[in-house]
Amino acid sequence: MQRYQYLIIGGGMAGGRAVDGIRAIDPDGTIALLAGEAHRPYQRPPLSKGYMTDKEALDAVYLKPEEYYAEKHADLHLGVWATAVRPADHMVEVRNGEPFHYDKLLLATGGQAKRLSLPGADLPGVFALRTIEDSDGIKAAAQNAKTALVLGGSYIGSEVAASLTQRGVQVTMVFPESRLLERLIPEALSQHLRTKYEGKGIRILPGTKPERFTGEGHVQGAVLDNGQTVEADLVVMGVGIRLNTELAAEAGLEMSEQGGVRVDRFLRTSDPDIYAAGDIAEWPDRIFDMRRRVEHWDVARTQGLRAGRNMAGENKSYPTLSYFFSDLFDLSFEVWGNPAGSPDVVLRGSLDGGSFAFFYFVDGVLSGVLAANRSKEETKAIPRLVRDRPRREDVADSLADESIPVSSLVEER
Repeated sequence: MQRYQYLIIGGGMAGGRAVDGIRAIDPDGTIALLAGEAHRPYQRPPLSKGYMTDKEALDAVYLKPEEYYAEKHADLHLGVWATAVRPADHMVEVRNGEPFHYDKLLLATGGQAKRLSLPGADLPGVFALRTIEDSDGIKAAAQNAKTALVLGGSYIGSEVAASLTQRGVQVTMVFPESRLLERLIPEALSQHLRTKYEGKGIRILPGTKPERFTGEGHVQGAVLDNGQTVEADLVVMGVGIRLNTELAAEAGLEMSEQGGVRVDRFLRTSDPDIYAAGDIAEWPDRIFDMRRRVEHWDVARTQGLRAGRNMAGENKSYPTLSYFFSDLFDLSFEVWGNPAGSPDVVLRGSLDGGSFAFFYFVDGVLSGVLAANRSKEETKAIPRLVRDRPRREDVADSLADESIPVSSLVEER
């Protein structure tokens, strides 16, 4: 049996950052990271953006150079799949190998891309996007593809559609919602995005979904539930992820009603020697006074770091404001807090001008902000304002007035 003080399961952002966190507190403790994929820890956002358009090389996808882990004396076990966690024995079983013993364990198992179980979904040319290999496959297929069908109208689908268009592929987007990013952005911005996408040649078919894929030996298109047919020699599914929580559930850890792993403010699970971070972790968000689980890059980054530091004995709470970003052609979105689902917004700036921010209010209190192409001074002040949770009547007029700096609203509070 292989013995380590710190054992990490997961080779994504959260797992990789946990190595940094542990080493910041404990320079000598033994560390092992188990990754089912054959890659050292990497980040996923470039897979649908810069890496897919060839603006970023593979090295930019990896979190650290290969030699970093040797320098930190962290053992990477790549292509090693954990099959069971035995909390009573402090042991992790793996496929085709000796088990691992741990003192402290981090579950950073993330998720896997959902695939629609439809006739023809196994045809060559039909992809989902989650891994480096997925992105490589899509890029290779795009070299010969003339038309592509992107399924999903959320951020992944929107990013893939933009990236494939930049590669010269004619794209059709299909999604069941009535508009782009319906659950995430205001209707005015959704319409603005549709106009921009259609101006780039992207065909958008909302309110529908595929019934089957067609083709002989390779995908050639899809038949939609309204009877319409769409030609496509490349299909990409961007319809969400399925959480990898089987290890946690089968180990008897407390799970959330939404299917995540419940953790406390220190990111500990119901077992005090097991932590969880990233996509699978549902934590008590003290900023918004609610339990949340967020599938975004920055949450994985900050939770992985905090979990690592806490595993090594620091024991500080995780209060970080959630944040993520997205690049859709010339619009660079940044999102702070919990903006989804609120129709009560204040617009700062101009959609037509390409520089704007939407401030979301829930029950009259600031809940989140979506900003595009704003100044560094403003984007530095926005998260501080969100943490303040000001009331709408106190800040709405000032937020709509670009002559009043956002930083002045923070200072006044």
